[in-house]
Amino acid sequence: MAIKLKKIMRKNPQDQAHAKWYLTQEKSGTVGMKEIAKEIEGRSALSLGDVQSVLSNMVEILPVFLKLGQSVNLEGFGSFRVSVSSEGVDKPEDLHARHVKGVKLLFLASNNLKRNLEGITFEVGSPDTEPPQKG
Repeated sequence: MAIKLKKIMRKNPQDQAHAKWYLTQEKSGTVGMKEIAKEIEGRSALSLGDVQSVLSNMVEILPVFLKLGQSVNLEGFGSFRVSVSSEGVDKPEDLHARHVKGVKLLFLASNNLKRNLEGITFEVGSPDTEPPQKG
């Protein structure tokens, strides 16, 4: 099965006069935790309730370790870590926690997961003829 792509025109923020065509993925739907749990149930000796419980607990436990400043490595899947951005100041003694501007959750896929994605095929559809969206 191929990932469907669509053609869209986007303007370059630095050069508004010259728009170019790009490929972007067409969303084909969303899979939720229940669907993932059903797939895992079918491949294991665990019941659907057991799998859902494990996944639900993982969602609750991951932030506990991340809030302690630890990265979380799920072998064969990938690792999660927190990234912080801050305002800049001239002197280190003037830098405080209040200067934090944002926090992001980063995920780095494992080599195993990346290998399992090899062989992806793509199918390009017709161009999106609507003008680029602002915002």
